[in-house]
Amino acid sequence: MRIFFNLLVLLLPILTSAQTGMPNNPTPINGLVGLLAAAGVTYGLSEYARKQRKKKD
Repeated sequence: MRIFFNLLVLLLPILTSAQTGMPNNPTPINGLVGLLAAAGVTYGLSEYARKQRKKKD
C-alpha cells in the first residue's frame, strides 16, 4: 500500500501537467532547491536505516 501511495505522489504531477510537451524556456532549478532535496533524501535514508536497525533488535 505504501509503495502504491509513493508512486501515486510521484506520478500525479506528471499526469496532471497543464503543459503539453517540454516548455520552450524551462525554469532552472537553482542550487538551494537542489541542496534542500539532497538534505531531504539524506534525512529520509537515515530515518529508514534507524528504523531498520531498531526492527532488527
